[in-house]
Amino acid sequence: MNARNSVFQLEKMPLFAVLKPEELSFLKKSARIFRYKRNAEIYLIGQRALKVFYVLKGAVKIGVQNDKKDVVKYVVQAGNLFGESCLMGDWYRRDYASAMLNDTEVLEFDVSALLYLMRHNFAFAQSLLHLLGERLRQTETQLENVVLKDSRSRILEFLHQMGTEQGQAVGAETLVRHNLTHQDIADITGTSRQMVTAVLNQLKRSNVLYFSRKRILFRDLDALPLCAG
Repeated sequence: MNARNSVFQLEKMPLFAVLKPEELSFLKKSARIFRYKRNAEIYLIGQRALKVFYVLKGAVKIGVQNDKKDVVKYVVQAGNLFGESCLMGDWYRRDYASAMLNDTEVLEFDVSALLYLMRHNFAFAQSLLHLLGERLRQTETQLENVVLKDSRSRILEFLHQMGTEQGQAVGAETLVRHNLTHQDIADITGTSRQMVTAVLNQLKRSNVLYFSRKRILFRDLDALPLCAG
């Protein structure tokens, strides 16, 4: 799909705002937009890593496979990069990426174009390194949670993070619109679908939150971590 209709807005995206006009023009030449249905594969384990991706709309799941079971490493929301390990020298994919929502839109770039810009624009290289550092910290935190926290605490922490990053204030409450299933949340938190359902139902009965298929309304987001006790 031709990206011309959308990539002209690259300069409005924080990551690319530090690029000069001629650098933006150079980057746009390699950019393409693709639209994916829910669960559609974007790349697979073992494929050559020649592209870096930016989520324009929807969400993307990054995971690995272990004993025929998917383990979700993290979820990439709109406005963020993924597949960036090739910027650090990975020639082949060590994880997979798939769309979590219908009509997920992904902007893809040639890795060679981004590497060229990193060499010639220090501010852009710094922005990418900051993003890579944040991704590493996110992965480390998730690993620590699996080792040190029980299932309920991991689910509560994920819900709190979702509300903080995606929530919209509705008076004193926080509304999150989403398309995650209970199984999706279980995969992300390393728990079971049954445990996710049990925790959500308990929080609903306690009037901590209200949830339906596509939204969660937090009564008091800041109080949510206290529920772990």
